[in-house]
Amino acid sequence: MIQMSPAESAIALMVAVMRNTTARQSGVGDKQMGGQDPIQIDRDGIIAEMAFGKQFNLYPDLSTYPRKGGADLITKTGLKVDVKATRYKTGRLLIHVDKPVTEVDIYVLGIVDGDTVDFIGYVRSEDAIQAQNLKDLGHGVGYVIEQDALRKFK
Repeated sequence: MIQMSPAESAIALMVAVMRNTTARQSGVGDKQMGGQDPIQIDRDGIIAEMAFGKQFNLYPDLSTYPRKGGADLITKTGLKVDVKATRYKTGRLLIHVDKPVTEVDIYVLGIVDGDTVDFIGYVRSEDAIQAQNLKDLGHGVGYVIEQDALRKFK
């Protein structure tokens, strides 16, 4: 578990508001797959990215310009990482249906509880983006990876 400081949490919220506002003003569609508050979802995603960076000594991209897709972090070996976050303890790793398999190398699932992030595991993109993982959880079809299918971090 990674504990984020109050300052890190404030940065995550500020970046979430700025990204959300910039994206909506620029016509970038919101691809969220849940019914929660969009700012809270963005904040949780950013704090999970920051926590992953903190854990693995990487610096997340905190820019706020309009963008679509791409990696959240890139490791020193060039591995492209997309960090997914949820507040649900039994939450699944969700990937939007139009994500190309080559966009990132691995997806990571983090469970966010306030300012704490617990990284459950990861999955390679080519293992996640497969027809057998397509499901509709009530907000449209996407790739759904259960926690027990994720590889654990060493």
